Amino acid sequence: MKGNSFVPFMKRKGDGSTLNLDFTGGSLDSRVVLTRSAATATYINSSGYVATAAANEARFDYDPTTLAAKGLLIEGSATNYLYGSQSFATSGLTVSWSDGAILSRTSGNTDPTNGTTAIGFNETLALDYHRISTNYSLTGVVTISVFVKQINAARRFAINAQNYAGVSAIFDLTSGLQVGATGGSASNKAATATAYPNGWFRFSVTGTYVGAANVYFSICSSTSTDTTGANFTGTSNGGVYIWGAMLESGTYPSSYIPTTIAQVTRNPDLALMTSTNFSSWFTGGTTGTFFVDWYGGVRGIALTVRSVISTSDVPTKHLHLQQVSAAGALKVADSLAAHSVSTANSITSGARTKGAFNFDGATSTVNLCLNGGTVATSSAIAFSVAPTWLVLGATSTDGTSLTDVNTVLNGSIRQIKYYPTALTSAQLIAMST
Repeated sequence: MKGNSFVPFMKRKGDGSTLNLDFTGGSLDSRVVLTRSAATATYINSSGYVATAAANEARFDYDPTTLAAKGLLIEGSATNYLYGSQSFATSGLTVSWSDGAILSRTSGNTDPTNGTTAIGFNETLALDYHRISTNYSLTGVVTISVFVKQINAARRFAINAQNYAGVSAIFDLTSGLQVGATGGSASNKAATATAYPNGWFRFSVTGTYVGAANVYFSICSSTSTDTTGANFTGTSNGGVYIWGAMLESGTYPSSYIPTTIAQVTRNPDLALMTSTNFSSWFTGGTTGTFFVDWYGGVRGIALTVRSVISTSDVPTKHLHLQQVSAAGALKVADSLAAHSVSTANSITSGARTKGAFNFDGATSTVNLCLNGGTVATSSAIAFSVAPTWLVLGATSTDGTSLTDVNTVLNGSIRQIKYYPTALTSAQLIAMST
C-alpha cells in the first residue's frame, strides 16, 4: 500500500492510530524525553495552587479557576527581572522595594502555593497613595504580573509602571475585573486577570518601554468612581496581600519565576521522541495524519510563530504545525517554510484548540483543519523522506537540542495522535471539531 501504511492489527489503536499521547492524566509517556536543564519551574497543580517542578521534570498544568487539566506545559526561556518577588525587601537587594509611609506589613500569610509566604500590606489612617514600588528598566515589550488578594475591606488594586507605554491598569479585588487605569489614561487592553483559589487573583499588564521605569503596586479605594488610582484615606481594616511579582519580556505572563536577591531565568522545555521511541509508531513513511489538542495562544498570539509539533527539522523530512504570528491562523510548513498552507479561520488566544492535518509525500499534498473549519490544501509541501524524530511544542535540527528558543509553544498540550494513513478531509473536520 502507498506510504507503507499497513500496520499489524495488534499494534494499532482501536481507531487506527498508532500513537495516542494523552497528557491530561498528569503523567509523561516513557517514549517522550523532556529536558529543562539546571532550573526549577512552576506550574498550576490539580488543586489550583502554584507548584514547583525540579529540573528536567515534566509539568502538567491545570486551570487555577476551574481545575480542568490543561496537559503538558511547554515553555520557552524567561527571566524575572524583579528582585525580591515574594519578600518585597526594602534592603539587601540589588534593586530594593520601597514602602509608602502609610503602609505597615504583616508576614506569614497564606499564599498561592498554599504556603505562608505572602506579605500583607495594611493601610494606616492617612490620605495618600498606599503603594510599594521598585524600579527596573527593560527595553522592548514587557509584561508585569503579580498575585493579589484583599485583606478585609473591599479594595481595588493598580499596576502602574512609569515610562512603559500602556502599563497601567486598575482591578477590582472582589470581581477580578479591570475597572480603569491610573492617571485617567485609556484602559490597557493587554491587561489580564486570572482567579486562583482562596480569593487570590493574578493580574498582568503589558506595554512598551519608553524610558527609565518605576514599578508601582497600589491599593485603591473600592468606590465605583475610583478608576484612576486616586489617593484616599486608609482604614484600620483595609489592605491587600501581595505575592509573586514578575517583570519579563513578551506579551503575556508566563509561569511564575520566584526571585530573592538576584534575577532568575527559567530554561526552556524540550520534549522529544527519537530513535525507537519514534519509529515504533511512525509507520506510514511519508504518508499519515496528525491530530493535536492543545491550548492555543495561551501566552498570547505573539509576533512570532509558535510551534505545536514538528518532525525532523531538515530538508525533505520536516512538517511543522505552528500558530501563525499575529494573525493566529494555523499553518503547516516544510523545511525553512519554503512551502506552507494556512487555515482561513484563527485561534482564539488562551482557548482550547484542535488541529488535524494529513500528508502524502508522493504528491506533496497537505490538508489542514482548525477547530472543524474549512480544510486548507497545498500540493507543494516538500516532504519526501520519512523523519526520525518528533518535537512537542518546538523544533530541532539534530534530534537532541532546541533549534529556535523564540518559537517554543508557551502553552499546554492535551493530546497528540498519529495515524499511518492520510485520513479524509471529512475525518479531519470531525476530529478537530
